[in-house]
Amino acid sequence: MTRPWLIGGLSVLLALAAPALAPVRAGVIGDGEVIKFTTDRGARRINMGVGKSVIIELPVDAGEIFVGNPAVANAVVRSARKVYVIGQSTGQTSIFAMDKQGQRIGALEISIGRDIGELQDILRAAMPTTKVIARTINDSIILTGEVDSAAEMQTALDVAKGFVEATNNAGGAGPTAAKVGQIVNAMTIRGRDQVMIKVTIAEVQRTVTKQLGVTASTLAGKWGSFVQDNPFALNGQSYSSGALTTKSNFGGGNSLSQTLQAFERNGVARVLAEPTVTAVSGESAKFTVGGEVPISSGTSCTGSGTTSNCIVSVSYKTYGVTLNFTPIVLSTGRISLRLATEVAEIDPSTTVSTGTISAPGFRTRRHETTVELPTGGSIATAGLIQSNSNQAINGVPGLMNLPILGSLFRSRDYQRQETELMIIVTPYIAKSVQANALSRPDDNYTDSNDPQAWLLGRVNKLYSTTDNPEAAKHFSGRVGFIHD
Repeated sequence: MTRPWLIGGLSVLLALAAPALAPVRAGVIGDGEVIKFTTDRGARRINMGVGKSVIIELPVDAGEIFVGNPAVANAVVRSARKVYVIGQSTGQTSIFAMDKQGQRIGALEISIGRDIGELQDILRAAMPTTKVIARTINDSIILTGEVDSAAEMQTALDVAKGFVEATNNAGGAGPTAAKVGQIVNAMTIRGRDQVMIKVTIAEVQRTVTKQLGVTASTLAGKWGSFVQDNPFALNGQSYSSGALTTKSNFGGGNSLSQTLQAFERNGVARVLAEPTVTAVSGESAKFTVGGEVPISSGTSCTGSGTTSNCIVSVSYKTYGVTLNFTPIVLSTGRISLRLATEVAEIDPSTTVSTGTISAPGFRTRRHETTVELPTGGSIATAGLIQSNSNQAINGVPGLMNLPILGSLFRSRDYQRQETELMIIVTPYIAKSVQANALSRPDDNYTDSNDPQAWLLGRVNKLYSTTDNPEAAKHFSGRVGFIHD
């Protein structure tokens, strides 16, 4: 015999299990939308914004409405078959409608998030050619879709950030005011551009050195002694050797040694470096051409006296051309560049020697900047014009100031150095080409054979090709490196 209460319990369990087998519909519900439940007692899953409301229509009269978390959503019953659900704060909750017999009429799973309808309209207006979709999960906003550049991606993130800040400020002291939304970037860049940058570092140095006069180097005997030297080095060299020397006797073994110094020198130096590097937009690239010079960084000794053992520590200093840059394609034809360049070379004039250890000096031109310019456009990002002038007059006090004859007792030294430096940056939007469309420095180069090297003095063969028949001709006139 089956007890009536057992049959009733089984029927309730079957009724509760039936909605789990029913299909679940997911969607974004607008404000004031009507959700109708049928007699199949199915479950619904909806997403709605904070402060938005939906209307639930039941197929039969409800005896009880149960809300899982009233802080997330609130249910207002206006009639036995109509319920108003209002979103209170972000989160998830469930609402069950029971009939008078205690059986479930319907179930509603609700996810309350930010209302992103306005955000979607703003994104569509800000980027009409790009489809960025905003979704919400609890208090977070997820941006999906494809953008054309990193600049468009940053624009979408800035718009979403401003929207979150505005909604938080508008919330006041409400239930969502203390929550700070998180923005998740799930966007991808469609076809990331590649940028090739060419940096030109040009420097010209001019030096003029003049020296003319008579120097009294020693005054012996009871006259005492003194030394006249140049207050500054001329090109780091001493020009006393080879000078014309005369000696004047003053009697009693006293003599004055005089040196006639006459020297003039003009020099010019040119430095040109043009590194070229290619990188994907948003990624960094580095290019280095040069080497390393060992430099003594210290000495450590053990023991004492004749048993001491000293070891010299060596570090390496890099010299050459170095280029670091990070390109970002902002829009069609516009490029933002963050770059750092350095040109370092060994300067023998500043070499320091201590015993058997010698440390070379370096001349360095270093430059860091961020610029924005169109593809193919050039801009001078740095420049320097420097002029150094040194002049000194040495001589015998009193005698050097005599008219006309004073030139026999004084010496004039003059040195002038001028430097002009300019750094030019040119970026390009780079596209790949076929391998045979690129020219290499070693194209059409072949080493000469022994007879050509011995008899003709050639270091490479000369021959023509179909595309370049002029290659086999000998050069005439002034050829080679040209300095203007």
